[in-house]
Amino acid sequence: MKLHEMFEKKINRPIQGVVKIGQNEPAVIQNELEEYVVTRELAGNFYRFFESYRKGTTTRTDKMGVWISGFFGSGKSHFLKILSYILSGLEYTGKTATRYFDGKIADQTILADMKAAGDISTDVILFNIDAKSDADSKANKDAIVKVFMKVFNEMQGFCGSMPWIADLERKMTLEETYEAFKQKFNEISGTTWEAGREDFYFESDSIVEALAATQKMSAEAARHWCESSEKSYSLDITQFAHKVREYVEFKSKSLGKKHFVIFLCDELGQYMGTDGNLLLNLQTVVESLGTECGGRAWVIATGQEDISSIVKETKGGRDAFSKIIGRFDTRLPLSSANADEVIKKRLLAKTDASTDLLRLLYAEKKTMFATATGLSF
Repeated sequence: MKLHEMFEKKINRPIQGVVKIGQNEPAVIQNELEEYVVTRELAGNFYRFFESYRKGTTTRTDKMGVWISGFFGSGKSHFLKILSYILSGLEYTGKTATRYFDGKIADQTILADMKAAGDISTDVILFNIDAKSDADSKANKDAIVKVFMKVFNEMQGFCGSMPWIADLERKMTLEETYEAFKQKFNEISGTTWEAGREDFYFESDSIVEALAATQKMSAEAARHWCESSEKSYSLDITQFAHKVREYVEFKSKSLGKKHFVIFLCDELGQYMGTDGNLLLNLQTVVESLGTECGGRAWVIATGQEDISSIVKETKGGRDAFSKIIGRFDTRLPLSSANADEVIKKRLLAKTDASTDLLRLLYAEKKTMFATATGLSF
């Protein structure tokens, strides 16, 4: 038997060493699902998460935060991505994400909860907060809500970089005039609205003409909006939460069933550090979403430290940020032991035949190994 024949999986297959948020190619997703190893620790975390999620989707709750903690290499980003695949309910290469776990999870309760979660109408927003934030955003006390607003707008197909444009797009969508506006803009400018809005100031004449032709606005009013919209725009956390609630209610009404939005935010703990302003901003965002949406909007975040440790190390401590601890009621720790077990199962798993052969070889050479290495076996 040759060395490469001993392993369950081909040793020359491409293996992604570091999982990155934002890599959404079908081949990458399929590889991540197929290669995912469910350790004992992960099975416990799946159980806790889906039990909490199942309860939260059947009753009104403000405990809609999940915190995944673990140091670099513990697999928290991979776990977050896997949750996003399951919760989306989408099919990958012909089967839902839950189907990839047949044979990986023995507990039928977990598999049933996974399937039930995937069947719920859900918009999944997966993002790395540092990658989505502006270069100088950390200096802004509203940095976190700005990123959440940005990714929420992008998920709906609205402009992420200029939220005042997204507000206009949202208004036109509710009034069912958005498609007419886009078509008119394309006729006037010769380019799509999605491309033209990025050159907002260069395309202002075309925008004014398209607005006047399709909206309840005169050319003068449309011109005034183009010139003053950025200056008059302000971001308010309460308004953000209200927009999320309006969206889930609108989707629920159009679909005829409950609809949910889930924000899956990677590296949030590292982004905040011990900045009290950022932690307060997160606390207010999660609190407002919980109050407005009552469990119809969830926040799942990752960090190297547990949320309680971050609160403890931040100026003001538990007294100032007690609400955020209550909101992130579901906490899922990942340890280095999890990484060790993943390596053993994902990379070093042997076939039954090679395992039997190695056992025989070891029994035969045990004394020689001890003599050569000076170790006791």
